[in-house]
Amino acid sequence: MAPPDHPEATPRPRQRPRRVYDVGQNPEPRDSLANERTFLAWVRTCLALVAGAVAVSSPALEFPLTARLLLSLGLVLVAAVALGVGWHRWTRTEIAMRTGGTPPGFTGGMVVLGAVGLLMAGALAATLIGH
Repeated sequence: MAPPDHPEATPRPRQRPRRVYDVGQNPEPRDSLANERTFLAWVRTCLALVAGAVAVSSPALEFPLTARLLLSLGLVLVAAVALGVGWHRWTRTEIAMRTGGTPPGFTGGMVVLGAVGLLMAGALAATLIGH
């Protein structure tokens, strides 16, 4: 079957999420794939934060029970926020590539880094108080 004479007459495949893929022009595949790899890095970060929450909840670390609970819940909460930040960033970047707009900044990443820093300071404080 020969390709159509007018490629714009060819219907676009229905991709999801539609609010992202139904706007603008398709970007270069390598740019879109780079954006996807960045999102997957956010997902890996979330998994590492959840693994850290499991590790902190272990009695082997000898944190007080309240500290273990607060640190674990804090890490899970930060993981959920990081996942939301990663998804939001992927969406905004993909739309920006499709419409020629400005890609998002790193504000969400700074929030996640700050939250992890606060949790690390809490873990240090729990260690110093416990000993």
